[in-house]
Amino acid sequence: MDTFYYIGIKREEEEALIESFIEYDQVRLNKAEFTPTEPFEMEITEGSRLYDIVGFQDTSNFAISERLYNLLQEHRITGWKGYEISIKGVEEKYYGFQVVGRCGKLEQPKEAGFYMGYKFDYNSWDKSDLFSPDETVLLFCTQKVRDLLKKNKITNVELTDISKVQAYSIGTE
Repeated sequence: MDTFYYIGIKREEEEALIESFIEYDQVRLNKAEFTPTEPFEMEITEGSRLYDIVGFQDTSNFAISERLYNLLQEHRITGWKGYEISIKGVEEKYYGFQVVGRCGKLEQPKEAGFYMGYKFDYNSWDKSDLFSPDETVLLFCTQKVRDLLKKNKITNVELTDISKVQAYSIGTE
């Protein structure tokens, strides 16, 4: 069975967070159901240091550096797309990140409470390298992506085996 990883933002010291000048639906943007007119104008509203992954002020979106964008393209990583953004006062090029790879809904425990490990029906996965479970804004990746990010020392990213993630369920009963 394949090993999958949850991709999270590490929240490095002095990490810059960026915010759009226009309003948008954060879930639709994350899932590529909406792609902004390029370049999507942003500004730094918190922190000062830009890393390879830069969080938006919302909870589910982020930008990637040109270095990471090129790395994903060069290695033919599937399940994502990028759109051009412009960060006020920043010369470096960044791209908004959208996930287009999918898998089915996460399996939820019957009882409410904390549980260990995300699980989904393997047959529901579209085999993309980067993907998101239905009805979530979580981002998962394959071992191939994990190894690529580690080898190239991509900054401001956390990679956790999905079987080792502690999560909370409201229960299904």
